[in-house]
Order: sequence, then C-alpha cells, then structure tokens
Amino acid sequence: MVKPMIIAGKAARAILVCAVLVTFAVAGNSRAGSFLLNEQSVSGLGSAYAGGAAQAEDASTIFFNPAGIALLDRGEAQAGAHYLIPTAYFHNDGSQYRLPGSPFNGERITGIDSGDSGKDKFLPNFYLSQPVFRSPTYGDLSIGFGVSAPFGLETNYDPTWVGRYIALRSKLTVLDLQPSIAYRFLDRISVGANLDVQYASARLTRAVDFGEIGGGFLNENFFPMVPAGIRGAVERAYAGAGFVPQGRDGVSELSASDWDLGFTVGGIFEYLKGDENPFFQDGRIGISYRSGITHDLHGSAEFRGVPALTAPGSPVQFPAPAALQEIFHNQSVSARLDLPDVYHFSVYQRFLHQFALLGDIAWTRWSRLQQIPITFNDPLTQAFVGPASVINLEYKDSLRYAIGFEWYASKCLTLRLGFAYDETPIRSAETRTPQVPDDNRYFVTAGFQFRPASWVAFDVGYGHVFVGNPSVDVTDSQGHNLRGAFDMRVDIVSASVTFLWGGPKAAPPSEEGKATGKVYVK
Repeated sequence: MVKPMIIAGKAARAILVCAVLVTFAVAGNSRAGSFLLNEQSVSGLGSAYAGGAAQAEDASTIFFNPAGIALLDRGEAQAGAHYLIPTAYFHNDGSQYRLPGSPFNGERITGIDSGDSGKDKFLPNFYLSQPVFRSPTYGDLSIGFGVSAPFGLETNYDPTWVGRYIALRSKLTVLDLQPSIAYRFLDRISVGANLDVQYASARLTRAVDFGEIGGGFLNENFFPMVPAGIRGAVERAYAGAGFVPQGRDGVSELSASDWDLGFTVGGIFEYLKGDENPFFQDGRIGISYRSGITHDLHGSAEFRGVPALTAPGSPVQFPAPAALQEIFHNQSVSARLDLPDVYHFSVYQRFLHQFALLGDIAWTRWSRLQQIPITFNDPLTQAFVGPASVINLEYKDSLRYAIGFEWYASKCLTLRLGFAYDETPIRSAETRTPQVPDDNRYFVTAGFQFRPASWVAFDVGYGHVFVGNPSVDVTDSQGHNLRGAFDMRVDIVSASVTFLWGGPKAAPPSEEGKATGKVYVK
C-alpha cells in the first residue's frame, strides 16, 4: 500500500486528475452542433433538412417528426446510408506547460501539428411505416419503426501530436430504436410519438505524462528527504530515468456503455390541401420535441505504460516504487452523460404544383450538458480525484436555421437544394477540446429523387459543410496547454432506396391537371 506520506501529497492528486480530465470528455467529430448528427434522411439532406418536421416526404419522418407517417398513404420501407468525410488539421501556436512556480513553466510541448484527425464514417439508417387504416369517420392511423444514430462520430490523432495528453482517439456511438405511432384527425391535424430506445457507447484514449507526474511526486515526497550531499545525484538519476515532463509517456483508455429510454412527440397542421388556393397547394406546419436522455455509463478504465518509480544508478531509491501502479490500475468506472432535448419547428409550402419552399428552426438545449461527473470503483482512486472528477464543458443552447427548395420536375424526378446555418454550443477557446473541435457551420446541399416505378424510389444527396477555424486554448490538470486552431470541413454523400406498397388515397385532379392532363403527385 502507498505510504500515507506519499498519498497525502499534491502530486498524488495530479496523477488522478490527469487520468480523469478529458479522458471521459464527449467524443466525436460531428456534423451538427457539437456531436449531434442530422444525417438521418437522404431526402432531407438534399434540402439541408429544412422542413424536416413538416414535410413528411417519406418514412424518414419518423426521426424528425413521427406525426408525419400519418400523411403517408402507402406502406414504406427505406434503407439509407450516409458517408461522412471530415477533414480536420490542427496548427500549433505555441502549446506549452503552464506550471507557475515550476522550472518547467513555459516549456514547449513537443509533437507534430496533428495530420488529418478526421475519421470517415459510414452511417446507415432504416425506416418502416405502415398505414393501419384510413377512415373519413375515424381518422387515419399509422405505425412505424426507425433505426438511426442521432449522436456520435470519431476523431483519431497521431500518437506523436502535440495535443496527445488531451486526446488521441475519441469515439462516441449512439444508436436509437424508435417504435412509432401516428394519428390524423379532422383530415388536417396529425399527432405522433416515438419511444426512443437508446444505446450509447464511448471509447476514449489519451497519452499520460507519467514523466511529469512521477517527477512532481518525487520532488514533493522523496527528494527533500534525501541527504543534501547526494540529493543532486539522486535528482539527476531520476531525471535520466525519464521522470521529467514528456519523459515517460503512458496511455489511458476508457470504455463505457449504457441503454436508456427517451421519447419524441410531434404534430403537423395542414393549413392548405390540394387546390384550395390557385397559387399555393399543400401547406403544413410541423412541431416536434425530442427528449433529452441521461445515460449512466458503466465500463472500464485501463492504464498502460505506468512506470515504477526507480532510477538505475541512483544512490538512494524511492521506498515505494509501485506508488503509481497502485493508483493507476485497471478498474471499473462510471459517468453520467446528459444528452440534449431538441425542439423542432418547420414549414412546408408547395406552389404552382411543381415547386416547394421549406423552412426550419431547431433549438438544441445543450445547456443540459454542463458537467460530466466521473466515479472510479476504487475508493483510493476516487479519494484523490476529488473535485476533478467533474468535467466542466459549460455548453450553451444553440439554434439551427435552414431553408430548402424542391422542384418536382416530373412524375419521376424531384430536384432539391438547401442551405443551413448551425450554431456551436461551445462558448470559447478555453472550453473547446480537440475531441470536439466544433464551431459555427454553414451547410450547402443538393439532391434528387428518381422514381422509375410506383413501387420504388431512389434518393441521392450531397452536402458540403463550411466550418470556421475553431481556436483552442485549453489547459488540462497537469498544465498541458494546447493552443492553436483547426482547419476543418466536411463532405457528406448519401443514398437511399425506398420500397412502397398499397395504393395511395385518391385525390381530386386540379383545374390545371384537368386542362393539361398533368398528374398531381404528392
């Protein structure tokens, strides 16, 4: 057991602080605000997800607003895939040690800038919807089921990069299973709900500066007790053994997961239908709410490369060489992760039969995620973490605005364009970590649907995300100050196939259709 003299020192606390801070920070190189993912619909990507809560284009409405499946008069099964290609290069700008009062204060941290830390990601989703009945008397009832990934993605840095003590590999995966039901009444009002059965898994890796930790530990608890005549030789021997900053790197890795439940509810009001107005056709307003979910993640913490506090050639050896191993040992760990609520308001308006405008505002309540409290299984470990067992992210709420355009060029072909602006919830460079180097984003998207037959439709979408140059000026508990900026962008390529069955509800022809013979396709 580590001696009381040793474990009472400030350096012992620093050991565990560095093991906890950022190691359990939320991972992901995300495509919407922070690590929220909008890539849940290929048809939606083409119009930058504008109108997502009102459009009810296909069964992917299950994710954005479950009420939309009440407007689908045919059974649908849709399989989609999104290939995300993020690019993120970090440019170092004087990263150094911030250790006031220490001879190492201001020493530069070695390492390369980073290389491309973006990790390409393949995101599939699947949706199924089925009308149960359509009745002028009792209304319209539909059920559905969705599989999607609402949060996540991944960053992967070179082991020798300058920010290795804050992040190496970070991966967050969140999977949703969504059984759904929707009901339309008065022929204009639809309501719907999902049960969100959610799985979250995190794996986070970082380098640990055992050289600095061990050196500080020895300096406080050992060197002052060595006789003055040989103290210099002992200090030089331990420095030569790597117990100085950046002298003995190890690795910490944390893996944890959890299942939990949430819900989504929504409504759609059809203020215009068919040819009630000579210029405008279908007009809808949609509102949805996706609940926040709190995950109590449970898993394991693993530490590799933890050194013994020994130095060949030292006149005196430290009496407790296993001190670091007794604290940095593999054990179980848990943490609380608060995922945000999302409020969604959308408008869909068709005009001149062949065109539609879509608008969208989404408010994500990121302020739920202020802290991530960590609990180690070993009471000795937890005792030295103290207040540092709480990671402060200090997120703020964010808004996303989108506008889209659709042209129903023919019965078989639909063309789409979209633009969106997405705010980041990160407050400043001091709270921005390389796990989530997020900034405000601008989306430009395009897509099309080709329907060669009444029973099948193919959708293709492409989006480019322009990201600012997010600056980082974050310091961990060991004084590693990472300072610089990221050069980031994202490309998204998506495709889906939708199979349809059953017959659509008969719709009266428009006056234009009577005159020209054109078919009015919903």
